[in-house]
Amino acid sequence: MFPSLPTSLAVLALALSPAAVLADDNAESVSTLDFKNRFVSSGIVPEVIAALDPAVSFYVTYRADDGHSELITPGSSLTVNETSALPLEFSVENLNNATNITAQTRYLIYLLDADAPSRSSPTARNLRHYLAGNYTLNSANSTVLTTAQRLSIPEANRRPFTPFTAPTPDANSGVHRFIYALYTQPARFNTAGFESVGMEAATANWNLSRWRTQLGLGPAIGATFFTIDTGAAANGGSGSNSNNNNTGNAAGANAAGNVEARGYLAGVVALAAVVGALVMV
Repeated sequence: MFPSLPTSLAVLALALSPAAVLADDNAESVSTLDFKNRFVSSGIVPEVIAALDPAVSFYVTYRADDGHSELITPGSSLTVNETSALPLEFSVENLNNATNITAQTRYLIYLLDADAPSRSSPTARNLRHYLAGNYTLNSANSTVLTTAQRLSIPEANRRPFTPFTAPTPDANSGVHRFIYALYTQPARFNTAGFESVGMEAATANWNLSRWRTQLGLGPAIGATFFTIDTGAAANGGSGSNSNNNNTGNAAGANAAGNVEARGYLAGVVALAAVVGALVMV
């Protein structure tokens, strides 16, 4: 038999049981004003998007490295692993604040990298990683934020124009800002593809203004963004001016702290797994 384990390890094993580690995050709502302000403070507005005045709070749920389901809030720092698959869910709050919305309304969602291949030299700016239409309101609410309504695509309409491509920014290219945006979909695209109005499949240097004109879109009704820190680029490498450098450096510092914390947690979880195995044996 194995010797009895120290009480502290036994308590640790109980606290880090699968049910505790995989429990959904205790998420809180973000106001539309906060979304708007964070897009400005990040430099995305007006550097990438001319303006953003969201009518809804738009949320993206991902599975964190520690196993939790968590919301992306504007400016969340994520790892490449955490963004390796389509989000677990999309959801919205305050949908009644958007105009011309009905129960039959469908929605478009995109994901782009604003800083490809780097923020200091974005020669492939607005690299599109995902674009799909035909999202509709789901009868169920978000599994993470119960006040938000889920968006989903019926299986019969699951035809993304740009299938999801996981973000894999180059090492040492600085902090990348990845934007998810939500639009109402013109009814004619309920049955027609975006190529019917001349939209091209090329994903780099996506011209958002031209795309909106082609499809007859209004402004985004909601948007959020996250960052991936690939390490310091040459000359600081995270911004095109001094204000953006400060923003990028701050995001990088936060990302480093998050990575360190996640690494620590992963070690603790591994220790708990060993403890659990010993107890079972």
